[in-house]
Amino acid sequence: MQNPVSEISAVVSLLTAAAAPDIQQATFRKYVTSDAGFRHPLCNVTPGPGSRERVLGVYQWYRILSPHIDITVKSVVHDPENHILLLDVVQTFHVRFSPFKPVPSNLFIRLTLREENGLHYIAFQEDFYHPDEFMALLIPPLSPVIRTGLSLTVTASDIYAKIGQVLGFWSVGGPIEAPGLYDHRRD
Repeated sequence: MQNPVSEISAVVSLLTAAAAPDIQQATFRKYVTSDAGFRHPLCNVTPGPGSRERVLGVYQWYRILSPHIDITVKSVVHDPENHILLLDVVQTFHVRFSPFKPVPSNLFIRLTLREENGLHYIAFQEDFYHPDEFMALLIPPLSPVIRTGLSLTVTASDIYAKIGQVLGFWSVGGPIEAPGLYDHRRD
């Protein structure tokens, strides 16, 4: 890629939702390094010799699992100094033969780029999901159950914090000024 920020949306679309396997493979070979790595909640490919073919296999299986994928890159942040692209993505992924209606899920992708001869290539991809968003991909009706569980965890944390404070583990003594970078007091 000459300009990763403007080109990455099309690359992501071709890698995940290509109309044909040949298009996906050609895109992959054009934009991904020979020693690429990949990390996802369900799999991990360590960068090194032969890793590129393993990552391609993950992309191909992803496409086989879902014959129709809608994916939109909502925003891109580029950190050129560290060779990082951060993508905020929404995707609708429908597992083949699943009786459930697919629902959109949010995904955060961190791409590590490598620059060679003025072009940028994907060297490592990391996919991050919230638990309820990940469940939306696999079994959409269970997403609300996961969200409820997450809310219950917050309630339990609040209760445990109050118990810990009563027992003296992390008690707030009284008003003190929070430390900061600059003074918020008004004269």
